[in-house]
This record gives sequence, structure tokens and C-alpha cells, in this order.
Amino acid sequence: MNILLINHYAGSDKYGMEFRPFYMGREWVKAGHDVTVVAATYSHLRRVNPAYTREVTEEIIDGVRYVWIRTPPYTGNNLSRLCNVVAFCRRLSKHAKAFAERYKPDAVVSSSTYPNNMRQAVKLANFAGADVFFEIHDLWPLSLMELYHFGAGNPAMQYLQRAEDYAFAEAKRIISILPDAAEHVAERGADVSKFVYIPNGVVLSADAKREPAPEQHARVIAQLKEQGKFVAMYLGGFAEANALEDLVESSPKLAENVAVVLIGEGFKKEQLMRTAKMKGYRNLVFLPGVKKTEVTAVQRLADCLYIGARRSALYRFGVGMNKLYDYMLSARPVIYGIEASNDPVSDAGCGLTIEPENAEAIAQAVNTLSGMDAAELDRMGQNGYEYVLQNHDYAKLAKRFADVLQGKD
Repeated sequence: MNILLINHYAGSDKYGMEFRPFYMGREWVKAGHDVTVVAATYSHLRRVNPAYTREVTEEIIDGVRYVWIRTPPYTGNNLSRLCNVVAFCRRLSKHAKAFAERYKPDAVVSSSTYPNNMRQAVKLANFAGADVFFEIHDLWPLSLMELYHFGAGNPAMQYLQRAEDYAFAEAKRIISILPDAAEHVAERGADVSKFVYIPNGVVLSADAKREPAPEQHARVIAQLKEQGKFVAMYLGGFAEANALEDLVESSPKLAENVAVVLIGEGFKKEQLMRTAKMKGYRNLVFLPGVKKTEVTAVQRLADCLYIGARRSALYRFGVGMNKLYDYMLSARPVIYGIEASNDPVSDAGCGLTIEPENAEAIAQAVNTLSGMDAAELDRMGQNGYEYVLQNHDYAKLAKRFADVLQGKD
């Protein structure tokens, strides 16, 4: 089967996130499919962006054909980002017939955090005589309306809602990384029988490029362990949504033998470091971000891992955070401070679920784990590893996805 997947922000091991299109595509190639990923040359999510100047450029990465559409750079969520999106959609529409003739897709997947690509996907699929599919990452415009309080009557929200409704109507199947997004599909009056849940995952095969922890991180954590510290770790982005203020504010409530290590980058990091210094929190350690290939090794240096999020009505449709599955892969107990319709940590029995946005609850959970014996902590960690092995292996997820595209599900 020839699969063409459109994802504005698609990345790879070479360029950085987002990784799902790459990991799915690589597994499809191994299964004998011809795979083309159409993406923009500029994305704020990637570590490095491809430096191509032609309007359309092909590149092969681990057997996956990338078709890069040149788009302008941007900073922040402003007009420059809108120009980037518009440029991508216009150029995709312009080249739709050529892409259909060159790559001859049997299935076209519009996979994006916004629904606007679907019109171009349908156009391309019609030229190719292919089926078209829509993959949900975020729910637009609902996410904007609930996070930023835009009204339903806002012209931009109305435009996005029409785009989403069109995507739901035109798609042969609606594939979602959110387990309970079928509720939203039904609320929009779309055919719920089209809905299929295929979560995010992890790479468990020999393709997983894993490197040792950086020297700085290994040394600092080794020093903490030599001091008899129980190391609780956060590894990820320092963004508003991750509720890291609560983790920092748990500091004075932690047991004497506990240290918290926060690893990553983001606009909130400097603010949190200033807060910790101003308040004299001496059991907090901030370290630089690490490469994707170093994540597992670094997380395995910890005694437990923390993930949290601000409360959001959007989580009634579930969460599918890559970071959580990476945590489970490292076989360490997880403290899960997220209120959502799904709770993989409880399902797996791999840690403690706590109330979100609650520094007291974080401290209590860390202190509880720090008092457990090593065998119990190892058992929790192994539960998470086995859960992710069973439910979130990209090799298995890609087969399920391909079965949906081929009508075998």
C-alpha cells in the first residue's frame, strides 16, 4: 500500500519532534508499504529544521520519504505563525495533483494539530482515487476556546469549526490519540462508527537509538545518591501546562532524604529557578535538557518520576502524553498529577495518582515512595514497563493503523 501522511509539524530522530509520523512511517516501511510524509520546513517543535530553499524538496530518512514544503519561520503564537500555516496549506494545494501523480497514494492521512489540512488532503486523494483519513491530535477550535476563552461566535473559531466538521464528514475513518474523543465527534453530529483510538507509543525495537546519560547529569545524580538522597525527577518541557510551580512549591514539605531534579528547557524554567533561589529551596536541582536518545538512560538514574498538568476541561477526552510512556519505558515508579478520563498509571499499577495542582499531594507522594523498599519500587517500575510494552509499542500501533487504512480493522 502507498501511504501519504500530511503533518505540518512532522519530525524525526534527525530533526526532533514531533515523532509519531516518523515512528509510524518507519514501521510501515518495514512492513512493505511505500510511505510519504508531507511536512513544513519550519516548525517550533523541532530541535533543528531542514534548511531547504526550494518550494518542495524530497529527503529519505530511515526509509521514510519526506516531502518538505518551504514555509517561513515564526516565533510565538502570532501573525508570523499564521503566515507559516497559510503558506503550507496553499503550497500543498498547489502541488496536490503533482503529489498524487508522483506518489500514487492508496490512503491519504491528514494528521495535524489543526484541521485545515483536510481540504488539501481531500483534493490530493481525489486526484489519486484514494481514501482519505483524519487523525486527531488536538481538538480545534475547542482547545482554543477552553484554554484561551474564545467565544464560539468568534470568526476564527467559526472558521476552524467548519474545518473540523468538514474533516469529520469527509474522512473514511477518524483516528485519535485521545481515547475518549469519540464523545466530541458525537457532539459535532459526526458518525461515531468512524472513530478508532490509536494512542501514542514508544520505540522498543532495535531502531531505538539510545545513548548513555550525559556526563553532567550522571555526575550530579550520582553525587545526590552518595549523599543518601532519594531522587524524584521531572524530565520534559518547562511549559505552563505542566504545573511545575506545584513541584517546586512541594520543596519545603519533602523529607530530608529527598532531592528533586528538574531536567529540560522552556520559557518557565528561568522563572522557576528564580523562585527556588529566592525562597531558599536547597533540595531542588535544575539541569539542561537532553537529547531524545538520552532520555531513557537519564530517567533510569531517578528513583521516581513526576508528571503533572493543570486542570483542563479538555482532559475529559483523555490524555496521551508521550512523556508518560517514556517514563513507563524507563521502569521507574510514576507520580501522576493529572485529572483526566483515563489514568494509565492506575491501570498499570506503576505508581501513585494524585490530585493535580497540589504541592502537598506531590510531597506526600514522593515521601511515601521514598519510604518504600527497593523491591517494591522495582515492582512498580516493572509494571509500567510491561504495560507500555503491551499497549504502546509503535510496531504494534503501526500495524493497527495500517489495518485501519486497509479496511481490515
